[in-house]
Amino acid sequence: MRGNVDRDERLLKKQILALNRHLPQRRKSLKELLEEDKPHIMGVDGTRHRFKKKELEKIASFISQDEWAKLKLPLYIEIRSEGSGSRIKGKLECQIVCRILEKEDCGEEIYIYRADVKIIRRELPTTSQYIFLVK
Repeated sequence: MRGNVDRDERLLKKQILALNRHLPQRRKSLKELLEEDKPHIMGVDGTRHRFKKKELEKIASFISQDEWAKLKLPLYIEIRSEGSGSRIKGKLECQIVCRILEKEDCGEEIYIYRADVKIIRRELPTTSQYIFLVK
């Protein structure tokens, strides 16, 4: 019986890795992206992901200019295998998400649910990405 569980867990982890192929080889800072003519990152799968300048400028307006070098994009929306909502980590990341969702006192980690995720993805379609995690 334990063999089936191990096999199922390995299969799930393999599927999650496939779902995360779109993630960047390296995230860039908001400052770096704002300085580029055509802001982009390269995905692990070799694809080029372009950022809309308007979105970058919107995010820049939410934080101070000296924080631009600290914020790495894309902003990750963590989806967990146990399905208990989505998580946003990082002080600046939470500050941006809370501003968009009109929430206060978010700290360095927040959990958001499907309706909030839809708002974030609608407002930041090129600067936010899902990352799938396995327990």
